[in-house]
Amino acid sequence: MFGKRKIGIALSGGAARGLAHIGVLQVLDEIGVNISAVSGCSMGAIVGAVYSLGLDLKEIEDYIKNTDWKNFLLFSVLALSRAGIVNDYKVEEVFTKFFGNKTFDDCKKQFCCVAVDIVKGNKVVIKSGSIKNAVRASISVPGIFPPVYTDDGIFVDGGVMEPLPTEAIASLDCNFIIASSISFERDNLNDSKRGVIDSKKSASDMKKMTIHSILDRSMNLVQAQLSKSYLERAQIVIEPKIGDFGFFDFAKGQQIIEAGRKAAIKKIPEIKKKLRLR
Repeated sequence: MFGKRKIGIALSGGAARGLAHIGVLQVLDEIGVNISAVSGCSMGAIVGAVYSLGLDLKEIEDYIKNTDWKNFLLFSVLALSRAGIVNDYKVEEVFTKFFGNKTFDDCKKQFCCVAVDIVKGNKVVIKSGSIKNAVRASISVPGIFPPVYTDDGIFVDGGVMEPLPTEAIASLDCNFIIASSISFERDNLNDSKRGVIDSKKSASDMKKMTIHSILDRSMNLVQAQLSKSYLERAQIVIEPKIGDFGFFDFAKGQQIIEAGRKAAIKKIPEIKKKLRLR
C-alpha cells in the first residue's frame, strides 16, 4: 500500500564533533536499519563517504584512536596556506588512504555531499566524480581550510548553507529520512576544561576566551540556527550531545563516537516503532 520504504540518513557537519556519526551508524547497523542513501556535509561527508563505500567504520575509528593528533594538527597549522589556517597536505594524505581514486560509482549505497560555490553563491549537491575531491570541497570551512578551485567554481564547506543535508538527500532515491545532527548541548564533562562559554559567566571570564573558543562558539551558533529548518524534513532525529568537545578535538574521538552511540541507543524504541523493526 505504501510501497517499499527506502531509508536515507543525513549527517551534519561539525569538524571533530561530527565523529559522533560513526557511533550513530554503528547502532543503526546493529539493530538492522537498512540504509540505502546517505548525504553528508563537512565531517558528515567524510563519515558518509566511508560508510557509503562499504568500508568498515571500525577502520576509521582505529585510525582516529591511533593517530598522534597533537603532531598532526601542529604540522598542519605550521604549514599555513594563504587561504586558511590549516594546510591540507595532511588531509590529502588521509583522504588518499581512505578514498584513493574511488568515484561515486564505487559506492555500495547512494551518496551525495554538499558544498557551496562562493563565486556563483549557490549550494552544490555533488553526486558524481571523485569521492576524494567531492569530500574535500565539502569540508572546506572558510578561513580554516583552503577552498577547492575547479573550472566550475570555488567551493567551500556546504555547512555555509546546509549544515544538515536533509534537503540534499531528497535528490537521492529515498522516502524516509533519519537525521544525525550534532547538538551543542553538554553531557557530563566539565565545561571549564573544554573552554566552552557559559552564558552566565562574567564579562571578565569571557575576555579570557582563546581564539579557538571564539571560533568554536561562533560556528556552533551559526550551525545551530541554520540546522533548525532542515531538522523538520526528517522523520527521525538523532542528536548526539557534543557540547563538551571542541572543533579540533580529534584526540577525544573515542568519547565523541560514544556520544553518538549513546544518542542513537536512546532513540531505538522510536526507530523500531517507526520502521516496524523487531
